[in-house]
Amino acid sequence: MRKLLMAVCLALPAVVFAQVDPCLSQNSTAEMNVCAKIEFDKDEKALNDTYQQLLKQIIKPDQDGVRYSEVKKKLIEAHRAWVSFRKKDCDAVYTYNESGTIRTLEFLGCMRAHTVQRTKELKNFVAEK
Repeated sequence: MRKLLMAVCLALPAVVFAQVDPCLSQNSTAEMNVCAKIEFDKDEKALNDTYQQLLKQIIKPDQDGVRYSEVKKKLIEAHRAWVSFRKKDCDAVYTYNESGTIRTLEFLGCMRAHTVQRTKELKNFVAEK
């Protein structure tokens, strides 16, 4: 009896955790979509945090031949254009896959890939200054 009780106690946390985290076991496309959305949201937060950090760094007055106000303006314009590009590019992926159940997973994968790449680019920009 004692061994059975110990086995149940050891297994219980894994069962409870599996119910909370949809990414531990994905048995359906819907569960894969939930997991992909969770991962995308994490990547999107990292992107937004990096972008905000970069904007905060570019608050210096124009000096030493660097027009910081122009750099910031162009960075904001570029990021807005990038957001539009990302959405349109991934909408094309979704449309290409729209007849299949994988369409949302492919769309979120596209969004994540672009987001991770853009975050790296912004981090490199941050590191330069």
